[in-house]
Amino acid sequence: MLPLFSEKIRTFRHGIHPHDFKEITRDLPIERMPFPEQVVLPLSQHLGAPSKALVKPGDRVFRGQLIAEPGGFVSSALHASVTGTVQDIRPHNHPSGKIVDAVIIKTDPHSPQTLYDERSIPWHTMEPKELVELIRLGGFVGLGGAAFPTHVKLSIPEGKQVRWFMVNAAECEPFLTADHRIMLEYYDAIFLGIRVVMKILGAEKTYIGTEVNKAEALEKLRQAMPPDLNCELIPLETKYPQGAEKMLTEAVLHREIPSGKLPLDIHVIVNNVGTVAAIGDFFKFGQPVIERVVTVSGPGIVRPANLLVPVGTLL
Repeated sequence: MLPLFSEKIRTFRHGIHPHDFKEITRDLPIERMPFPEQVVLPLSQHLGAPSKALVKPGDRVFRGQLIAEPGGFVSSALHASVTGTVQDIRPHNHPSGKIVDAVIIKTDPHSPQTLYDERSIPWHTMEPKELVELIRLGGFVGLGGAAFPTHVKLSIPEGKQVRWFMVNAAECEPFLTADHRIMLEYYDAIFLGIRVVMKILGAEKTYIGTEVNKAEALEKLRQAMPPDLNCELIPLETKYPQGAEKMLTEAVLHREIPSGKLPLDIHVIVNNVGTVAAIGDFFKFGQPVIERVVTVSGPGIVRPANLLVPVGTLL
């Protein structure tokens, strides 16, 4: 696919070029998956300490309600992804292969599944520490796959400085088009999320890096970009693993993260575009992390799709 822009395409050294298979789902709009009859919400679905349950079997809970608090600094809050009744809190299989405690909620089939506390949050009048605390209680973790608690990444240690915020929209993995569709459909949420994070970090500039096989997404972001937002769109070569944090930083900023160091050590913070969009939705609607976009694709799939799926949905 030819890019719709004239900037020099950036990349990192080495890498591989597998066929991306994104043509299967890249033109399919995000659709909401029907709410399942039951959700299983592990208290350990993030890096760090498990969450501490605040509910008990028999409790009625509402979609977006806090049901578990962070169990430490490196931990995350957990919210009900459906309105229903807590059936049990017991050990359950986990994608990691471990058995972990989970809150099991039976969905109320008669509920309209509206958000528990829908409201905008006046982020522009708040201090950075207040914003970080809200993100902590919102259950935000890296939605690019690592599930690292976002508030930890945004809690900059004394003596450290962030100059650049980088939005990772590379989505270099074959088949996946969730981030592609988020950029096309949720761009307003992305820009709001960027504003909030830049205020927290005191960053002077944001970069959004994505591969040229998502050229129409970059063009959509370019057209919708608020003129007062100091943000630059960076076209990247389609190559794996372009979305790895160190490779992305090298490609976008031409700066190398030293071995054993973090992006913060070269004044950079990186977040996935899905995480940034979710932060935007949180401050616009009050919606914590209760759902995410998932691509279902591959040669064995009868109906490929990009689905908005409640957290805790079982396969």
